[in-house]
Amino acid sequence: MSGCGRFFTVLIAVVLSVCASAATTQVPDIAGRLHDPLKSEGRKATVVIFTLPDCPIANAFAPEINRLVADYSAKEVGFYLVHADRVTTASDARKHAVDFAFRCPVLLDPGHALVDALGATKTPQAFLLGPDGKTLYRGRISNLFADYGQRRQTVTQHDLRDALDAVLAGKPVRHSVTEAIGCHIQTAPQSARLP
Repeated sequence: MSGCGRFFTVLIAVVLSVCASAATTQVPDIAGRLHDPLKSEGRKATVVIFTLPDCPIANAFAPEINRLVADYSAKEVGFYLVHADRVTTASDARKHAVDFAFRCPVLLDPGHALVDALGATKTPQAFLLGPDGKTLYRGRISNLFADYGQRRQTVTQHDLRDALDAVLAGKPVRHSVTEAIGCHIQTAPQSARLP
């Protein structure tokens, strides 16, 4: 290979490396601090739950989300609630967090960095990640809703809780994918995804 050819090969490799490092899943919380839920930071597991402030199904899960945070945070599990709406402001998300007394970091993802990285499509949809960032479970939090508009009086399946218990016990998750019932996440236009 000629010197010129070698130069362009190295140049292309550098450009690709810079582009790869520019792709980030860091998003701000409601106070403006950056978080990257896909990096474990020494945790045994991480739970990322997508929400929309005006989704009644997602809001119905607020008490269970708070119970999960209370029950598993001491077991080295990190929790993040992610607003997947591109028009939700930090002020809107702060009000939502206060109204529902959320006890975990609340993030804003208007450019859909986390939505795209995890493949989220609905709210609420939960993702349980291992220490390596690999998705071990994705789907509903529980079977609180039998279908759209059909809320159960009694929850009989605690899918996310069961997945957490399995992972913390070093066992495989029995049902690693379930169907979440909720509000659809609107796809962000390409211009909103650019840094």
